[in-house]
Amino acid sequence: MDQNEYSRRLRHVLDAHSEDVIARLRTIVKAIGDGVESVQIEVFPDQDGEGTFDVWARFEGPDSFVLNKPIDADRHLFGVVHGETGWEPDVPSLPQGVSADVLVDVVTGWIEAVWAQAFDTPPPVPMEVAGCP
Repeated sequence: MDQNEYSRRLRHVLDAHSEDVIARLRTIVKAIGDGVESVQIEVFPDQDGEGTFDVWARFEGPDSFVLNKPIDADRHLFGVVHGETGWEPDVPSLPQGVSADVLVDVVTGWIEAVWAQAFDTPPPVPMEVAGCP
């Protein structure tokens, strides 16, 4: 599998989970309170470079522990885990020689598209997506 095929297959899996992520994002935005300066969404690729990853949201602002308490149940937007029969959900493995940056780029593009679908009017604070080492 080459980089383009990997990107296409990964995006297909992600798109199947868009409605759940949209619901979580709407819940998160409803919880924006005083002191929240932005919504940060972070993509965490696995350290082994196999292709598993997690996507988390958090509020940025002073006293982040207090700011993020109301969204604890919804902060984990997406994750890939090792299940009994393989990865859940069944995302493709990162092809050998392909950088995890490709994974981050695909997930970032998906999150930006999902964010745009989730809201008819822009939320009161900006959203930023970043890949984390």
